[in-house]
Amino acid sequence: MRTLSQGEDSGPDLTAPAKHRRSLLSVRNLARVAGAGMAIAALSLVVQEGRPRATLPAVGAEAGMVPASAQVVRAARPLAETAPRFRLDDPEAIEPPRAEAARRNPASGRREDVVIQGGFDTIEASYLRLTLTELSDPEPGPSLFVTLARRAADGQALAVIRTGERSTIETKFGPMETLEVTLGGDGKRTCTGFGSLHPGAIRLDGWLCAPLGQAPEPRAITCLLDKVALNGQASPEMEAAFAAFEARRDPGCASPTARAATREIGSETGSLANRGTRKNEAKLRRSREARP
Repeated sequence: MRTLSQGEDSGPDLTAPAKHRRSLLSVRNLARVAGAGMAIAALSLVVQEGRPRATLPAVGAEAGMVPASAQVVRAARPLAETAPRFRLDDPEAIEPPRAEAARRNPASGRREDVVIQGGFDTIEASYLRLTLTELSDPEPGPSLFVTLARRAADGQALAVIRTGERSTIETKFGPMETLEVTLGGDGKRTCTGFGSLHPGAIRLDGWLCAPLGQAPEPRAITCLLDKVALNGQASPEMEAAFAAFEARRDPGCASPTARAATREIGSETGSLANRGTRKNEAKLRRSREARP
């Protein structure tokens, strides 16, 4: 009989019970299968390393897949130094209107000109913010509420905290939708927002806040937009459009100086002639009371 050396595998112990021998064979078979599986997996990894890997698109990589609530509102980019294309003809204003540097809307790429008069924190005076956007083709914009909310947040540090009555008014630029809004920031003011309902060559939007926290009358916005004029650098199409706008001006929105030139002297309440008449009437009444 051959004697086994130390460490040599003797194979299954034939003297062991049959059940025990079957268990040993099963364990060894499982070990062989596991080893073969690991070898196949290693070969697969080696093959895959030589192939170019497909790059999966990031979640929301396509603009259409990004929810509106997750999109960051980017501030409009200022354009190169150019003269403003629009102005507000209001020579009798206590604080003259001022034009901001023109800018490019990051979403649409369109040029925007902004005219401002007054300040939000100066509650004793009116506050106007007007944005004029040139359009190559008539196109609908976002809702007036969304427009006002974006304009307020865009560099103004303001927010629309309440809305009120909605209406429409007629202007030389066509019908405008209006919305009473309460703007909050460094204080709070009740204003009237407005925006073009059927924009053509130009779309207007903005708000007007009356003094002392009151909402302005609708006619105040009509007469305000009546003062918008071209400031040069306009295309022939824009000049033709403004010629049509000027033909639709409201005669009732003429400046007080122009209206005074057409009125009879002393016909306006509070004029010097009326005050002189009232003074003469008071003297006559006192003389009559002094008679016995």
